[in-house]
Amino acid sequence: AQLYNFYAYVYLAQEKYPQAITSFEKVLQQPDLYIGIAVATQYALAQLYFATDDIDKAVTTLQSWFDIADNPGPEAHVLLAQGYLHQNQLDLALPELKKAFALAEKKGKQGKENWYVLLQYIYAEKKDYKNQVKALEVLVNHWPKKAYWLSLVGVYGELDQDKKRLYALETAYIQGMLDKESYLISLAQMLSAYDMPYKAAKVMEKGFTDKLIEANAKNLERTGDYWRRAKEIKRALPRLAEAASLSDDGEVGIRLAYLYMDNYQYMEAAQTIQKSLKKGDVKRPDEARLLLAQALFHAQEYTPARKIFNQLITATAKDDKRQKIHKLANQWLNYMELEIKRLKEIKLYLNA
Repeated sequence: AQLYNFYAYVYLAQEKYPQAITSFEKVLQQPDLYIGIAVATQYALAQLYFATDDIDKAVTTLQSWFDIADNPGPEAHVLLAQGYLHQNQLDLALPELKKAFALAEKKGKQGKENWYVLLQYIYAEKKDYKNQVKALEVLVNHWPKKAYWLSLVGVYGELDQDKKRLYALETAYIQGMLDKESYLISLAQMLSAYDMPYKAAKVMEKGFTDKLIEANAKNLERTGDYWRRAKEIKRALPRLAEAASLSDDGEVGIRLAYLYMDNYQYMEAAQTIQKSLKKGDVKRPDEARLLLAQALFHAQEYTPARKIFNQLITATAKDDKRQKIHKLANQWLNYMELEIKRLKEIKLYLNA
C-alpha cells in the first residue's frame, strides 16, 4: 500500500493523472488497509476523478469517503456539492453546501467566495430568487466583481425590486463596471423613471464621450429629452437638433420646435418645422402646420403666417374630425390681425 501510494504521488508530480488514479486504486485494493491511509487515498482519488471529469466515480468515491472519514471539513461537502451539480442533482447539492456553511460558521469562519457562487447558482436554477439575492448580496459586499453586480441587478428585476435594481446598477456604474451600451441606457432610463433626469443625461453624455453609446438619432433624442426634463434647455437644444438632423422622419424635429418656442427662438422653430414637414412621417401634420404659423407670427413674419392659417382654415372647414384645428386656426388668425392692428396704432401714436 505504501509503495503504490508513493507511485501515485510521483505520477501526480509528473501530472500523469491516469497512472496516479491506477496507483491509488491499487492502494485501496490492499487487504487490512490502515484506516488513515484509506481515508487519505479515497479523498485524493475522488479529487483526481473530478480533475479527469469522471464525475460519477468522483461522487461515488466521495460518498464512500464520508462513511469512513472522521469529522469531514466544509471543503469536502463543497466538493460533493459540485459533483451533484455536475450530475444536475440540485436537491442533493444544496444540503451539502448548507452543511459546509454550517461547519465554517461553527468554527467562526466566513464561507468562501466560490461557495457563495455555487449557492447563488443553485438558487438561480431552482428560480428561488429570494435566496439567490441573499447570496449575491454577500458576494458584492465581500468580493465586488462585475459579474456579481450584474447578476444582482437581474435578480432584483425578477423580484420586481426596481429601486434596489437601480441602486445596484448605479453602484456598478460608479465602479466603472458598465461597459456596454445596453447597461448604460438601462441605467439612464431607470434614473429618468425615478425623476433623476439630470443624472440620466450625464450617464448618456459620458457614454458618448467614452464611445460606449452610439450617437444615433434615438440616443441623442433621449439625451435631449433628459436635459429638457432637467430644465437644462441650453444642453437639450443641441442634442435634439442633432437627433432631428439624423432622424429619418420629421417627428423629432416637431418636438424640437416646441422647445424652441418655449425658449422664444421663433425663427429656429419655424425652420425646424419646415424641415420636418419636408421629411414627412409627422404624426399630426395639422398641428405642426399650426405651430409653424404661430412661430412665424411670433417672428413677425405675418404674410407667410397668414397664408398658412388661411390654408388650414380652408382645408379643415368641411372635415368634422379636424374641427379643433379649424377653430384654433381661426382664433390665431383673428388674434394675429388684431395684434397687427394694435401694433400699427401704437406706432402711429408714437410717431404723432
